Amino acid sequence: MVTTQLTEVSRILEQLAQVLDITPSQYRQAVERYQAVGRYLEQPDSPLAPFKPSIFPQGSFRYGTVIKPITDKDEFDVDTVCLLQLTRQQTTQPQLKKMVGDWLKKDANYARMLAEEKRRCWRLDYAEATRFHLDILPAIPDRYQWLINMEVPLEFASHALCITDKETWSTDIDWPRSNPEGYALWFERQMQIILGQRRQLLAEQLQLEAKDVPLYEVKTPLQRSIQLLKRHRDFTLGDDEDKPISIIITTLAALSYREEQDVYSALQNILQNMTQYVLWKDGQWVICNPVNPLENFADRWKDSPRKATLFFDWVNQARMDIGNIIKRQGLFEVASAMKPVFGETMVNRAVNQFGEQNRLLREEGSLRMQKSTGILTTASGIKVPNHTFHGRS
Repeated sequence: MVTTQLTEVSRILEQLAQVLDITPSQYRQAVERYQAVGRYLEQPDSPLAPFKPSIFPQGSFRYGTVIKPITDKDEFDVDTVCLLQLTRQQTTQPQLKKMVGDWLKKDANYARMLAEEKRRCWRLDYAEATRFHLDILPAIPDRYQWLINMEVPLEFASHALCITDKETWSTDIDWPRSNPEGYALWFERQMQIILGQRRQLLAEQLQLEAKDVPLYEVKTPLQRSIQLLKRHRDFTLGDDEDKPISIIITTLAALSYREEQDVYSALQNILQNMTQYVLWKDGQWVICNPVNPLENFADRWKDSPRKATLFFDWVNQARMDIGNIIKRQGLFEVASAMKPVFGETMVNRAVNQFGEQNRLLREEGSLRMQKSTGILTTASGIKVPNHTFHGRS
């Protein structure tokens, strides 16, 4: 395939991923909502205030890989951590979770939105046009030396947490462990070159320091590829409970990514190589958490073998579907190949936006040429001297 065709396909895939993403206003509103919760939790009369509560995003919202639900009626979720500066000697899991929940219930608005207590977190449902719910996971700092001993770098290990999980309250497990921020920093490391370049460019446009630009504002080929893979999974596998979970797709994609500069190249490489990081050890499949070697993201495959079968089948199908798209020539043929695997509505939106971008680029290029020659063309096609722009760069 010639380079121009590869470039066009990559641009269409990039446009589709952009359409799949939640809108900038949805991002901003979600950030505003969880920051407001954080301010409420730390206000002076809060029983949590002495423990310096902080709230921060985790999961796909933190990584910048959120996608819209399949239907407009469904909500997207914003996962957050509510970190309290307590030790395991000062509190228990049930006490910690109750502390956070009780204070949320003290506020009439939050009490109304507190739809249900989840296994690990509290959920706030926002009945707004943004259509999202906010999951708040209570947590305390973990002693992380055990991770250092397992050769996890300090920059990742130091963010380790102990979290609440109702399923462990009656077991011998003292506190379940997690490290969402350490994982997010590892994820950034996997694309640090192009992320740094794009973050700096965006920072200059927004007149900010690069470090102040949130990850979800920057979109790399790795993030876009993950969004496309998640959409392919959701559209082709529907509500199948055994379909691959997002953390597995995200981890394997990040491990496979090699700083490709465009979405097509990144997606092709990820699909080609992601299965090599799924290991068979001691009679089970293993996908290690890169910031916690003791955690196996594929641990449920042992009790549900169909999950493993469905994962490998899905990867093979995605390889064929993406390969079929790449083979097509022309926008109409490419779009026709995309619709059965990504959805007609989303593909139509992406193609329309792609066409509009091309039109604007052609007009911009034509105007630049006209400026350089000093000739403008009227709506009726008559060429006239352009004295205004003549001689300017």
